[in-house]
Parts: sequence; structure tokens; C-alpha cells
Amino acid sequence: MTVPHDPKSWLAAIVESSNDAIVSKDLNGIITSWNAAAERIFGYTADEMVGTSILTLIPPDRHGEETLILSMTRRGEIIRNYDTVRRCKDGRLLNVSLTISPIRGNNGEIVGVSKIARDITERKVAQETQMLLMRELNHRSKNVLAIADAIVRQTAKKCEPSELVSRVSRRLYALSVNQDLLIERNWRGAAISDIVRSQISALLEDMPSRVTFDGPPLVAAPAAAQALSMAIFELTANALKYGALSTASGRVDIQWSVNQPDGRRLFNMSWRESGGPTVQKPETTGFGHSIIRDMVARSLDGEASLEFAASGVSWEIVSPEAVLIEYQSDVTG
Repeated sequence: MTVPHDPKSWLAAIVESSNDAIVSKDLNGIITSWNAAAERIFGYTADEMVGTSILTLIPPDRHGEETLILSMTRRGEIIRNYDTVRRCKDGRLLNVSLTISPIRGNNGEIVGVSKIARDITERKVAQETQMLLMRELNHRSKNVLAIADAIVRQTAKKCEPSELVSRVSRRLYALSVNQDLLIERNWRGAAISDIVRSQISALLEDMPSRVTFDGPPLVAAPAAAQALSMAIFELTANALKYGALSTASGRVDIQWSVNQPDGRRLFNMSWRESGGPTVQKPETTGFGHSIIRDMVARSLDGEASLEFAASGVSWEIVSPEAVLIEYQSDVTG
């Protein structure tokens, strides 16, 4: 390629090789030049555009922009990084950033307008994605804070002051464990096997020898995962203090499945304690009892039962299969 020595030729070569659309027009908005990038970006050839109005590229609801641009240019003003939308030949709307400058003649008089248009579609998509993520993060953060607030308030109602800090701390830790599981799956949900394993192992060091759990590889939706996590944590804490896990011989068996007993597909999960001390139904119930029965039932749109048989505590939740988001082959129980 021969490098031109004439300044005008040099400038013309730069314009033609630019990745940005470079267009000139007169003070009436009639296009006078159209480079190769403009053809590539907007789809029109130079033969199609030179001699026509720039309004060809501007959506009707934005025609007022051109009036403002020409007015500012006639005053000698330069417009930089003006983000707007232009229409391509195939009808697509394209996000562009414009830099607009006046063109002056030999006597300094403004005779036209130079416009550089950069395709910023990827940048706009990235910005919109970021805003969507920020809104989602804000929504999720508020949900977590609301749950944390409920934990503190409800625990304080039926807890001795000497135990308040430790109980709140344990419950908030259970909440944080579940958040870690949700983050691992990009907030899409949490594997039930992971929920069971993480919540119990946070309280019980010898979990493998004391607790068995089994079920198909299911992933619970975020709200269901949150409720199941808190329920499993409370069941484990109660079992360690009063139930099967309070003695060396006690055990817990956890099962989950999806069944179709009457034409409806239902998710079922159960907790069974055995080998522990004789169980008696408590005279009063606290926030933990509310989590195990009421909160998990509401969150899963199902029914939860809690039985205090002499042989051991049993708990069960039955809810629509819709609380699950998928069967995942790489989830192991």
C-alpha cells in the first residue's frame, strides 16, 4: 500500500480505514460523504446515502435531535459522546455514540457537519446486564436482611437473655451457609443433598456415622432452598439438645422423593430420629418450631407435620413439585 503524501489524501485514507462510521452533511442535513464503516454499520452504500437526508437513519421519534444538532453546529459547538439510537437499512435499531463537529470553509465559515458514529451495542448490553444484576442483588439482599430481622425478633420473643446471642448467631450462620450454596449455582437454587450435608455438618462433627440421607438428585428453587436449610438446621439443633443426636446411640434418617399418589406430582421430604432418649412433646413452642412447621410449609406451598413419638421425633413436608427447579445428574446424595 502506497502511503499518500498529500494531506487531503492522507485524511481520506484515515476516514476510509476507520472502524467508526464517518459521515459529513451540509447544514440542511443532506449527506455529502459516507465511509466504508458507515456502510458496514448501517447497511446502506454510499451511492444510496449521498445526497439524501440524514433523517433516513433517525427514528421518527428522534427527529428533534437533528434539529438540535444542526442548531448547535451552526453556532460552532462540538458535541461529544452523545449516546442515541439510529435505524439500519434492515430496520434494526442500533445504539451509537456520536461525536459531531462543524466543518469550516477556507474563510472560517461553517459550511457543513462532520459526524462520527460508534456502535456501542455491546457496551449498552453490558450496562443493562450490570443494572439488572444490581437490581437483583438489591432484591436478594433485602430478602436476606428481612429473614435476618425476623430471626432476631422472633428468637428474642421466646429466648432467655443469656442464650439470645448464641441462638441468633447460630441461626444467622445457618442462613449464611445457605447463601453460599445459592451463590455456587448462580442463585438458581441449591441441591437438596448439599442443603442437608452442609446444615448438619455445621453442627455435627461425626455426621457420617450418625446421619443417613438419600434421595434423587433434586435442586430446590431459592425460596424453597432457604426454607429447607433453616428447617434442617433447627431439626439438627433440637436433635442435638433433646433428641436422637443427644446420645451416642441415636441416629437420624432423611429421605426425599417425588411421587404421584393422586395424579399430582408431589415433593416429599422426611426426617426420622431413632435410638435416642424417650421423646415428650414440649409444653411450649418457640421460633424453631415455627420454622420447622409454619415457615417451611408457607415457603414450599405445602404441608409440614412434626410428631413427637416416644421412639423419636419425625418431620415431613409434602409440597408441589414446582418447588424444584430441576433434576441434576451431577448432584449426589
